[in-house]
Amino acid sequence: MKTSRLSPPTLLLLALTTSVLLSACATSKSNFRAVQTSDGRVGVQTVSTAKDEEVMAVAVEECKKLGKKGATISEVRPTLNDRFPVMHTYTCTTY
Repeated sequence: MKTSRLSPPTLLLLALTTSVLLSACATSKSNFRAVQTSDGRVGVQTVSTAKDEEVMAVAVEECKKLGKKGATISEVRPTLNDRFPVMHTYTCTTY
């Protein structure tokens, strides 16, 4: 069985192209703002085009800073903020 090998410059070009394409599909980190609410939950303010998986990842990261292991969605509501028109509220979990 014959295997084809790609040269190192070709592999580098392939890796760079893939990373550019993947980063173009994701929402920029500047389009999220994580806040802690007064009742101990975590809020993530986002643009309206943000994907749920991306918002959840930001919430989990913020909960880990608080010593928790995960996050569960509590509510999603619109805001009056032009830059971040949607607020996702999460409850941090220990599991």
